[in-house]
Amino acid sequence: MPSQLLDATTRADVVTIPARKVLAIEGAGAPEGESFQRAVGALYGVAYTLKFARKKAGGSEFKIGPLEGRWWATLEGSVFVKAPRDSWRWRLRLAMPEDVGEAEIAAAIAAATHKKGGKLEGSTEAKTVSLERVPAERVGRALHVGPYAEEGRTFDVIDQALADAGVKPAFSHLEIYLGDPRRTPPARLRTVLMRETR
Repeated sequence: MPSQLLDATTRADVVTIPARKVLAIEGAGAPEGESFQRAVGALYGVAYTLKFARKKAGGSEFKIGPLEGRWWATLEGSVFVKAPRDSWRWRLRLAMPEDVGEAEIAAAIAAATHKKGGKLEGSTEAKTVSLERVPAERVGRALHVGPYAEEGRTFDVIDQALADAGVKPAFSHLEIYLGDPRRTPPARLRTVLMRETR
Protein backbone atom coordinates (compact mmCIF):
# COMPACT_ATOMS: atom_id res chain seq x y z
CA MET A 1 0.00 0.00 0.00
CA PRO A 2 1.48 3.39 -0.97
CA SER A 3 2.67 5.43 2.01
CA GLN A 4 0.43 8.32 0.90
CA LEU A 5 -2.56 6.24 2.00
CA LEU A 6 -1.20 5.78 5.51
CA ASP A 7 0.97 8.69 6.65
CA ALA A 8 -1.68 11.40 6.99
CA THR A 9 -1.84 13.65 10.05
CA THR A 10 -4.73 15.61 11.54
CA ARG A 11 -3.49 18.58 9.50
CA ALA A 12 -5.04 18.35 6.02
CA ASP A 13 -2.89 18.38 2.89
CA VAL A 14 -3.15 17.64 -0.83
CA VAL A 15 -1.12 14.72 -2.23
CA THR A 16 -0.94 12.46 -5.29
CA ILE A 17 -1.42 8.75 -4.67
CA PRO A 18 0.56 6.64 -7.17
CA ALA A 19 -1.12 4.00 -9.33
CA ARG A 20 -1.57 0.74 -7.48
CA LYS A 21 -2.93 -2.79 -7.82
CA VAL A 22 -5.78 -3.88 -5.53
CA LEU A 23 -8.26 -6.64 -4.86
CA ALA A 24 -11.76 -5.12 -4.95
CA ILE A 25 -15.45 -5.78 -4.37
CA GLU A 26 -18.35 -3.36 -4.89
CA GLY A 27 -21.75 -2.97 -3.28
CA ALA A 28 -24.37 -0.63 -1.83
CA GLY A 29 -25.91 0.29 1.50
CA ALA A 30 -24.83 1.29 4.97
CA PRO A 31 -21.67 -0.21 6.52
CA GLU A 32 -23.64 -1.90 9.30
CA GLY A 33 -25.67 -3.78 6.67
CA GLU A 34 -25.34 -7.51 6.03
CA SER A 35 -24.22 -6.94 2.43
CA PHE A 36 -21.25 -4.84 3.55
CA GLN A 37 -20.20 -7.38 6.19
CA ARG A 38 -20.38 -10.27 3.72
CA ALA A 39 -18.32 -8.27 1.21
CA VAL A 40 -15.61 -7.58 3.79
CA GLY A 41 -15.47 -11.28 4.66
CA ALA A 42 -15.26 -12.28 0.99
CA LEU A 43 -12.51 -9.77 0.22
CA TYR A 44 -10.33 -10.80 3.15
CA GLY A 45 -11.07 -14.50 2.53
CA VAL A 46 -9.83 -14.35 -1.06
CA ALA A 47 -6.80 -12.25 -0.05
CA TYR A 48 -5.72 -14.70 2.65
CA THR A 49 -6.34 -17.69 0.37
CA LEU A 50 -3.97 -16.07 -2.13
CA LYS A 51 -1.42 -15.27 0.58
CA PHE A 52 -1.35 -18.85 1.92
CA ALA A 53 -1.25 -20.36 -1.59
CA ARG A 54 1.84 -18.27 -2.37
CA LYS A 55 3.50 -19.29 0.87
CA LYS A 56 2.78 -22.99 0.23
CA ALA A 57 4.18 -22.73 -3.30
CA GLY A 58 7.32 -20.99 -2.04
CA GLY A 59 6.46 -17.80 -3.92
CA SER A 60 6.93 -14.22 -2.79
CA GLU A 61 4.89 -13.46 0.30
CA PHE A 62 3.05 -10.25 1.13
CA LYS A 63 1.32 -8.63 4.09
CA ILE A 64 -2.44 -8.03 4.12
CA GLY A 65 -2.77 -4.30 4.81
CA PRO A 66 -5.66 -2.24 6.16
CA LEU A 67 -9.02 -2.11 4.41
CA GLU A 68 -9.66 0.76 2.00
CA GLY A 69 -13.16 1.93 1.13
CA ARG A 70 -14.18 4.22 -1.71
CA TRP A 71 -17.56 5.81 -0.92
CA TRP A 72 -20.06 7.85 -2.92
CA ALA A 73 -23.80 8.42 -3.00
CA THR A 74 -26.11 7.52 -5.87
CA LEU A 75 -27.52 11.04 -5.54
CA GLU A 76 -24.63 12.81 -7.27
CA GLY A 77 -24.04 16.27 -5.93
CA SER A 78 -25.43 15.50 -2.51
CA VAL A 79 -23.19 15.79 0.54
CA PHE A 80 -22.29 12.16 1.18
CA VAL A 81 -22.54 12.24 4.96
CA LYS A 82 -26.05 13.72 4.65
CA ALA A 83 -27.28 11.42 1.86
CA PRO A 84 -29.71 8.63 2.85
CA ARG A 85 -27.69 5.63 3.98
CA ASP A 86 -29.46 3.30 1.56
CA SER A 87 -28.11 5.48 -1.30
CA TRP A 88 -24.49 4.91 -0.26
CA ARG A 89 -22.25 3.00 -2.68
CA TRP A 90 -18.89 1.50 -1.82
CA ARG A 91 -15.92 -0.25 -3.36
CA LEU A 92 -13.74 -2.06 -0.84
CA ARG A 93 -10.09 -2.66 -1.65
CA LEU A 94 -7.02 -4.44 -0.31
CA ALA A 95 -3.55 -3.60 -1.65
CA MET A 96 -1.89 -6.33 -3.73
CA PRO A 97 1.71 -6.86 -4.87
CA GLU A 98 2.46 -5.68 -8.41
CA ASP A 99 3.26 -9.22 -9.58
CA VAL A 100 -0.21 -10.64 -8.78
CA GLY A 101 -2.11 -11.63 -11.92
CA GLU A 102 -5.68 -12.44 -12.96
CA ALA A 103 -5.07 -16.21 -13.12
CA GLU A 104 -3.74 -16.23 -9.56
CA ILE A 105 -6.82 -14.38 -8.30
CA ALA A 106 -9.16 -16.71 -10.19
CA ALA A 107 -7.42 -19.71 -8.59
CA ALA A 108 -7.72 -18.16 -5.12
CA ILE A 109 -11.44 -17.47 -5.62
CA ALA A 110 -12.03 -21.03 -6.83
CA ALA A 111 -10.10 -22.48 -3.87
CA ALA A 112 -11.93 -20.30 -1.33
CA THR A 113 -15.44 -20.96 -2.69
CA HIS A 114 -14.95 -24.73 -3.15
CA LYS A 115 -13.27 -25.54 0.16
CA LYS A 116 -15.58 -27.93 2.02
CA GLY A 117 -16.70 -26.37 5.27
CA GLY A 118 -14.78 -23.17 4.55
CA LYS A 119 -16.21 -19.76 5.45
CA LEU A 120 -16.59 -18.87 1.77
CA GLU A 121 -17.89 -22.21 0.49
CA GLY A 122 -20.42 -21.33 -2.24
CA SER A 123 -20.06 -17.59 -1.58
CA THR A 124 -21.56 -15.49 -4.38
CA GLU A 125 -19.78 -12.41 -3.00
CA ALA A 126 -16.34 -14.01 -3.28
CA LYS A 127 -17.01 -14.73 -6.95
CA THR A 128 -17.38 -10.99 -7.59
CA VAL A 129 -13.97 -10.10 -6.14
CA SER A 130 -11.70 -8.75 -8.87
CA LEU A 131 -8.17 -7.52 -9.44
CA GLU A 132 -7.91 -3.93 -10.62
CA ARG A 133 -5.33 -1.23 -11.19
CA VAL A 134 -6.25 2.08 -9.61
CA PRO A 135 -4.77 5.03 -11.56
CA ALA A 136 -2.76 7.74 -9.86
CA GLU A 137 -4.99 10.42 -8.36
CA ARG A 138 -4.75 13.70 -6.47
CA VAL A 139 -6.62 13.85 -3.17
CA GLY A 140 -7.11 16.03 -0.14
CA ARG A 141 -6.44 13.99 3.00
CA ALA A 142 -6.33 14.10 6.79
CA LEU A 143 -6.30 11.69 9.71
CA HIS A 144 -9.66 11.48 11.48
CA VAL A 145 -9.56 10.45 15.13
CA GLY A 146 -12.93 9.55 16.62
CA PRO A 147 -16.26 7.96 15.67
CA TYR A 148 -17.15 7.46 12.01
CA ALA A 149 -20.29 9.53 12.61
CA GLU A 150 -18.09 12.59 13.22
CA GLU A 151 -16.12 12.37 9.96
CA GLY A 152 -17.92 15.46 8.66
CA ARG A 153 -15.71 17.78 10.74
CA THR A 154 -12.56 16.28 9.20
CA PHE A 155 -13.98 16.54 5.68
CA ASP A 156 -14.60 20.25 6.33
CA VAL A 157 -10.87 20.65 7.05
CA ILE A 158 -9.95 18.65 3.93
CA ASP A 159 -12.30 20.69 1.75
CA GLN A 160 -10.69 23.90 3.01
CA ALA A 161 -7.23 22.54 2.13
CA LEU A 162 -8.47 21.72 -1.38
CA ALA A 163 -9.99 25.19 -1.75
CA ASP A 164 -6.71 26.78 -0.63
CA ALA A 165 -4.89 24.72 -3.28
CA GLY A 166 -7.41 25.71 -5.97
CA VAL A 167 -8.59 22.12 -6.43
CA LYS A 168 -12.25 21.11 -6.86
CA PRO A 169 -13.47 18.19 -4.72
CA ALA A 170 -15.37 15.29 -6.26
CA PHE A 171 -18.49 13.73 -4.78
CA SER A 172 -16.57 10.61 -3.71
CA HIS A 173 -14.00 9.90 -1.03
CA LEU A 174 -11.65 7.22 0.27
CA GLU A 175 -11.27 5.86 3.79
CA ILE A 176 -8.40 3.76 5.15
CA TYR A 177 -9.35 1.99 8.37
CA LEU A 178 -6.39 1.92 10.77
CA GLY A 179 -8.40 0.58 13.70
CA ASP A 180 -10.82 -2.30 14.22
CA PRO A 181 -14.24 -0.91 15.28
CA ARG A 182 -14.99 -4.24 17.00
CA ARG A 183 -12.05 -3.77 19.40
CA THR A 184 -11.33 -0.02 19.50
CA PRO A 185 -13.44 2.49 21.46
CA PRO A 186 -15.11 4.91 19.00
CA ALA A 187 -13.24 7.92 20.43
CA ARG A 188 -9.90 6.26 19.59
CA LEU A 189 -10.66 5.04 16.07
CA ARG A 190 -8.15 6.26 13.49
CA THR A 191 -9.22 6.64 9.84
CA VAL A 192 -7.35 8.29 6.97
CA LEU A 193 -9.94 10.27 5.01
CA MET A 194 -9.31 11.40 1.43
CA ARG A 195 -11.54 13.52 -0.79
CA GLU A 196 -11.12 12.65 -4.45
CA THR A 197 -10.81 15.57 -6.88
CA ARG A 198 -12.14 16.58 -10.30
